[in-house]
Amino acid sequence: MTLPNDTQILWRVLRNHEGRYSMVRATHPVPAGWTPVGDAALRSECLDRISALWTDMRPLSVQEALA
Repeated sequence: MTLPNDTQILWRVLRNHEGRYSMVRATHPVPAGWTPVGDAALRSECLDRISALWTDMRPLSVQEALA
């Protein structure tokens, strides 16, 4: 059996209700409490997307409490 290398695996960026981001392989189901952000892409593209979107590491509830 041949395993795919990282350049052949598609990933999906996920976001939860607190504004935190994660990734899951595109072939896996989206876990409860998470929402897909954009289309499935290569790992490096997903990491770039997360870097661009997740500019404040504080949970949304903390951001809102401090606003």
